[in-house]
This record gives sequence, structure tokens and C-alpha cells, in this order.
Amino acid sequence: MAFLRLTKRSKRNHGLASVPATPPRGEEHFSTKRTVGKNTYFLTGPEDSAVTVVFVHGFTLAATQWQYQTEEIAHRARCLLPDFRGHGQTPQYPVAECSVDGAADDVYAAITDANITGPIILVGHSLGGMVSFNLLRRYPKLRKQIRGMVLIATAIESFSGKGTPQLLKLPVADDIRNAMEISPEEAQKLRSEFAALIAPTLGVTMFKNSGMSPAVKLHAQLLNSTPIETYVGFLDDLEKHDELAAAQAVADIPAVVIVGDKDDVTPLAQAEKICELMPHAALQVIPQAGHMLPLENPAVVNKAIAHFIAQ
Repeated sequence: MAFLRLTKRSKRNHGLASVPATPPRGEEHFSTKRTVGKNTYFLTGPEDSAVTVVFVHGFTLAATQWQYQTEEIAHRARCLLPDFRGHGQTPQYPVAECSVDGAADDVYAAITDANITGPIILVGHSLGGMVSFNLLRRYPKLRKQIRGMVLIATAIESFSGKGTPQLLKLPVADDIRNAMEISPEEAQKLRSEFAALIAPTLGVTMFKNSGMSPAVKLHAQLLNSTPIETYVGFLDDLEKHDELAAAQAVADIPAVVIVGDKDDVTPLAQAEKICELMPHAALQVIPQAGHMLPLENPAVVNKAIAHFIAQ
């Protein structure tokens, strides 16, 4: 990990990169849209690339969260971006099927459908990091294709009692859990109420840069379009799910683990635990940065991905 000038499991604070001047765009930014089953995924970048970067988005997010990455990385490598179940352009799933296991199945299905047989760089943000661990634990044949992982503001231990579940434990969330039999109109009203309550907190909880209003708006839009079943299923799963059993599967994989020092969702201790279990991981702590690093601090994320592409 020479580009970081870090020893194994060491850390260094890095200065804030410039916030992008242009707001994130829609999925039309990606060159190809495909479906596998009822799931949607996107492809962009050169088809003859020697390496594919697989981007795994976070909870209530979607492939569109990676636009600042693909704008740069797609010039260097093929990019595959799944919208896993109940997110983005993939429709809602039953509550019982909204889980980390299910999301990992969706990512694997996209990789298989796109016929990605060469080297892979696996990039996961927040829930997407835990999904990435699950993917390599449950699909061991994929492991030999992985050349590196970029793990951003994520966890390998349970989120219980902190992070995302704590942030989303509002009274209306209990209403959502009990809303499975209500009409679509009432469901939309609840979802809108939920988004209206939580969206104002995104700027201070998820983002730590006052200039991030376009990215905050994108996150709020994605949050508001998330099906109720997705909230209920994934929140319940996240409160108890961990991927500590994936430690053996990822122990020898080179990785960059990136966390903001102001991240109130997946704090530094979570990143340090990942590095403890991944001896070939380097830890980057970004000062004055929050949870939404792909949008808030894209240059740091892009540099880590570019390092593995260059290898």
C-alpha cells in the first residue's frame, strides 16, 4: 500500500478534498442498464478492461451514489453498479427477503449476468461494505477474482444500538413496521412523513461539510423513494447481523478502509475492527468528514480505487 505510505493497520489523517462543484446526476450517467430477474444493474467504462470495479451502495441509496467515482474511474476500468433489492431502480421485495444475505445474492447475480470472470475490485459503502463481506463469505469461488477492496464508512460487527438503526429509530419507524396491510396511499404518506423527519438531519448526521447541499438533496430523494418493505426488512436485519464469520474469507485481501472522523453512523472503532481482521488493510481517517464519503470526499475514494487498478 505504498501510495498511502502506511504500515499494516496504521492510520493517518488526510486533508479534505474539494467538494464537487456539480451536483450528482441520474442513472443516465451510466452507459448500459440491464436487468437480471427483476433487479437492475448498470455498466459503464471500457468493455475490454482488464479489471472490473464492482460498486456496492449503502442503505436507502442506489447506484447513483457512485457518480463522482465513475466519472473518473470509468476512464480506467469497467464499472458494475447493482441496485440491490428494494433500492434505486430495483423494485420492492417482501420484508422477509430484505436482508444482507439477499443483497449479496443480488450483487452476485449481477456479476454473473454481466459475465465478469476477470479481476475485481470490490468497493462497498456503509451497508454495502457488510454486503461485500457477506458476498465473499457465501460465494467463496468469487474470492479468487478479488484483487482489492475499498471499504468506506462501514462495519463488520452488528450495527445494534448505534449507527444506522439508532439514527432511524423514530416513532414513525414503528408505524412503518406496522404498516404492511395499509393502502398504497397511506404507505406513501408514512414514507413521506419518515423522509420529512429524517432528511433535515442528513446534513449534520451524514455529511460534515456545509457545501454538500446537492448531495444531501440526492440522499433525501433516494430516501423518499425507498419502499417501506425495504426500511422494515433491512433495519431489522441490521440490528442483529454481523459479518465476523467473513474474517477468514477476507483475511488475505489487500484493502483500504476509509472513515470520516466525524462519522456518527459507522464510527472509527468499526473501521479499526475491520483492520484488525484484515492484516493487509490500510486505514485512512478523513478529518472533518462524515458518513457519506463517496459524495462528500470523492477524491479520497477515487484515489484508493485507482491504486488497485494500477496494480
